[in-house]
Amino acid sequence: MLCSYDCCQSENTETRSCDRCMSGIMVLVSIIAGIVFAAIFVLLFVNSLLTAPFTGILVSLITAIVFMFIVLIASYASKNDARLKNCIRCNAAGVFIGILGTIAAGILAVSVELVVGSILSAVLIGLTAFFFAYMLISILFSVICMTD
Repeated sequence: MLCSYDCCQSENTETRSCDRCMSGIMVLVSIIAGIVFAAIFVLLFVNSLLTAPFTGILVSLITAIVFMFIVLIASYASKNDARLKNCIRCNAAGVFIGILGTIAAGILAVSVELVVGSILSAVLIGLTAFFFAYMLISILFSVICMTD
């Protein structure tokens, strides 16, 4: 699992927040959703049905940067609440993998000319779509954990 902190591995049910937050299921659902989302976007791009891929990549890039600041602010704001801190700790790896992957793939995709016949363009759009879906699902699971 993603959580390797002492609070998550103890046998005390009051402090085991990672089991309640389902970080392993978050990773599985995020990967499956990312693959499906990426496949859909690559198929749309290859068949010339995605009319503005550059705009979509910019939106995902801006969303990832905004979520990065929101997660950092939330982790600072939750320093006095142990339950919120445990939820952030248990889901932080998945959230930051999604955020940093979206930013890296988005920057690469923006720096390349997106041509329909190019395999590199299709791969970069697929990577950006995968990490964007991964980021959204992992943040959704984090919010569910925090509000539970």
